[in-house]
Amino acid sequence: MNSLFNKGSYNPINEEFLVEGHKVLEEVAAVQEKWGKGDTDTFINELRDSIAGYCLGLDLVNTEKHGFDCKKGEKEDVFLEVKSASYDASTWGATFNDTTIEKAQCFKSDKLYLCLAVWKNASNLLFLVFGQNHKIGEFLERKVNEFLSRKGGVRSTQTISMGQLIFKYGFDIICVNTTKEEVKKKQKQFSSIPDNRFLSLDEYGKKYKVNARKMPTNDKNEK
Repeated sequence: MNSLFNKGSYNPINEEFLVEGHKVLEEVAAVQEKWGKGDTDTFINELRDSIAGYCLGLDLVNTEKHGFDCKKGEKEDVFLEVKSASYDASTWGATFNDTTIEKAQCFKSDKLYLCLAVWKNASNLLFLVFGQNHKIGEFLERKVNEFLSRKGGVRSTQTISMGQLIFKYGFDIICVNTTKEEVKKKQKQFSSIPDNRFLSLDEYGKKYKVNARKMPTNDKNEK
């Protein structure tokens, strides 16, 4: 018998959860219809990319499948690749799906930055691990070449852990809706990170000379 039939934890469908969750999905569907965002996964990804890019001071989000997730401006060739992770996950990392040689080489350019956005739930962006390092491009290119020589295919997937982004590649931790102390509680290894590597949005803006911003609010809902 296939062992997959013995895996999983099956529980009764909770009608209260069903009703409340469906109501939320109806609200999501209304936003999708208003803005012409058909595919739900694409909609969520674009929204989260927009939130991360906005906080980091970028003005444009990519609405197509190919290319990088955000861009500084129409006349500014500064790009951002956004990866997401759940705060409640056992490990945090940036996963690069379907990597090509061309895309790997872009990470060796000063034009491209990378961030790993850590979310507490569907909407609460806690912090961003942000930076750039040419060695990431070298790593990805090497892994793609190894994959091509071994598999003979055209796609490859790699993961870089958050620890590697911080300790090996020198990324900063930008606190959006959390504090340095809260981040350190989650990962013991983070206690060894110098305080100057933890940045508020304002400190990030000054260090990287950009207009860092907090999430905008709907004033009508607050009244």
